[in-house]
Amino acid sequence: MRNKILCFALMWAALVIAVSGQTLSLDTMSDPSPVTYDPYSGSDTTGSQFTFTVRLSKKPRYSVDFCAVIDGSPYASSRTLTSSANTLTVGFFQDSSYGTEIQSSVNYTSDTLITGTIPKNATTYQVTVYPRLSKGQSASWGTYTGTFYVKLYSGTIPFSFFLADTASFTYTAAVAQTIDVKVGSSGGSYDTGASSYNIALGDLSQGPTGSFGIFVRGNTAYTLYMNVTSGGYLTSTTTSDKVSYSLTINGISYTLGPSVIIDRQTSKAMYSKVLLGEISVPSGQDVEAGQYSDIVSFSVVAN
Repeated sequence: MRNKILCFALMWAALVIAVSGQTLSLDTMSDPSPVTYDPYSGSDTTGSQFTFTVRLSKKPRYSVDFCAVIDGSPYASSRTLTSSANTLTVGFFQDSSYGTEIQSSVNYTSDTLITGTIPKNATTYQVTVYPRLSKGQSASWGTYTGTFYVKLYSGTIPFSFFLADTASFTYTAAVAQTIDVKVGSSGGSYDTGASSYNIALGDLSQGPTGSFGIFVRGNTAYTLYMNVTSGGYLTSTTTSDKVSYSLTINGISYTLGPSVIIDRQTSKAMYSKVLLGEISVPSGQDVEAGQYSDIVSFSVVAN
C-alpha cells in the first residue's frame, strides 16, 4: 500500500510540473480595419472582423483552457470612440450574428467571456471578434478612435484563473462630412422631399398664397442660400408682363435675388432642420392672361 501511494503522488507532481511549465501569452495585435459610419443609415454598421492569437510557449501534453475579456470602458455599453467632444459607441461580439457581446473584466459572466482550449500538441488558438456600431447614433463628421485591451486569463470560470497577458488595439470609425437640402410640401420631411417641387397658385386675380418646406440635413456647419434670378417676378412665355410676388421663410421676408443667405450654422454638429416658405401674390395686377411662373432654388455648402 505504501508503494502505491508514493507512485500516485509522483504522477501528480509530474502532471503539475508539465502544465505549470507553460507560458500563456497574446501575440501583438494589429489594429482592425477602419469602418465608415453613416449616422443617417437605417441599418447597423458592421465592421470587418478581426482576430487575436493566444499562444503557448511550447506544446502541452494536455489541453490548456483560457478565457479573455475586452476592457477599455467599464461596461460594454460604454465602449466609446471619440472625436473631440463627440462619441460613438461600439460593440464587440463573439459571433457573426451579433448575439453575444464580449464583456469587460467588470461585468463578465460565464456566457460573455471569450473561452477556448488549446489542444495538446498545439501552441496557438485564434479568436475572432465581430465589431458593430448601432444605427441612429448622433455623430458629426470626423474620425473617431478608441483604444481597447484584450485581457487573457489562464484557466476557466468558475474554476481558478489568473491574468496571463494583455494586448491592446485601436478601433477607428470615420463619419464623412455631409450636408444636403431638399424641398417639398410644408408638411413633409427630408425623407419625403425632392430636388424640385412645383407650387400651383391657381387664379392670380384672387391674390393666391402657397407654402412649401425646405429640409436641411447634415453633420457639419453650413450656409443655406436662396437664389431668385427673376428678382421676385412671375413671368410668362406668351407675354412680356410680369407678376410680382413676395416670399417669407419662417416668417422673415427676404429681398428676392441671387445668393441670399437664409440660414447659417457655425458648429460642427448634427442638423435636421425644417424651414417653412410661404409665397404671396397681391391681387389686382394688370397683366394679360397666361401661365406665369418663377424658379426659386436653394443650395447649401459646408462651412
